[in-house]
Amino acid sequence: MDFYRLMLYIVLLHSCKSTSGYSVLALVTDFFLSSYEKLRCPLGDCCNNHWIPNNTTKLQELLKQDVFGQHIATEVVSRQIEAHLSNPSPSKPLVLSFHGWTGNGKNHVAYLIAKSLFMKETDSQFYHHFISTVHFPHQHNTQLYQDQIRSWVSGNVSRCTQSLFVFDEVDKMPSGVLDGIKAYLDYVDRVDGVDYRKSIFIFLSNTGGKEITKKVHDIWLKGNVKREELTVRDFERLVELGAFNEEGGGLHQSRLIEKHLIDVYVPFLPMEKMHVRLCAENEFNKQKYFPRNKEAALQKIVDGLHYYPEDKELYSTTGCKRVAQRVSLYIAEERYNNRAYERRHHDSSEL
Repeated sequence: MDFYRLMLYIVLLHSCKSTSGYSVLALVTDFFLSSYEKLRCPLGDCCNNHWIPNNTTKLQELLKQDVFGQHIATEVVSRQIEAHLSNPSPSKPLVLSFHGWTGNGKNHVAYLIAKSLFMKETDSQFYHHFISTVHFPHQHNTQLYQDQIRSWVSGNVSRCTQSLFVFDEVDKMPSGVLDGIKAYLDYVDRVDGVDYRKSIFIFLSNTGGKEITKKVHDIWLKGNVKREELTVRDFERLVELGAFNEEGGGLHQSRLIEKHLIDVYVPFLPMEKMHVRLCAENEFNKQKYFPRNKEAALQKIVDGLHYYPEDKELYSTTGCKRVAQRVSLYIAEERYNNRAYERRHHDSSEL
């Protein structure tokens, strides 16, 4: 079908209305715009609004339905991302630093951010995930890593100003590596002709987890403030000092902290049993499995994890990290038992 025939169809349909009230012209136009986008971007991942939709509404919904026990993190992340993306000319890149024990949701929240910003989610070429023990394993190679990270960030942002960089296990990164990109995170319009201000940088670290847990526990002991009433201000300075002073960590004596280039330190609180239970329930739903006895199933998952302090068992030592595995095991065992019961019942009926 040639172009003129297509245009004729559009003209003929112009006066029609769909059942939802939208002009058929609008629907057809949308179809051709989508087709044009695919022709213009054959690899299916380009630096434009189509492939980087920045769906902050989706992010808010995902944080609400998929993250448990982290009211501070979900509120701060949602607000910061929304503010940064809605600003047509931000003064600097958005730099977030996530802190807390393993399993409390740092990686998962970073994943949800990527899932909301990019059409191809974490498969987008504009999403970059570094793992310190993989990409920066040797403590004595700081200068080399600085050069590598500077080159990688500069090269990718020059291709697309709205890139997302996630640095995992920052507490295991050689000190000083992140200082290599200090100039890119500062309050400047361009560095060597490259504008970094629309990019987002996220650091994930276990640093401060002990201090965060201690503060939450101390508040619990006093009983005068509810967990849900805690705010980012209750932890921010505590985490900042902990990251700056912890020897051997990627933010130890960091110029990023000295120059106040990290916009917010986001605390991830220790997970209580009620939060582990919510994680387990969510995992059953994800796997679309409904156990025979839901309450017993959830209780078994919760009781199967370790908690601290030992005398109170308040907080999960691994957060929700092992929940998915235990739910999968529970499902496999229950299915096996169901099949065994059916076989026994079948055999007895034949006697």
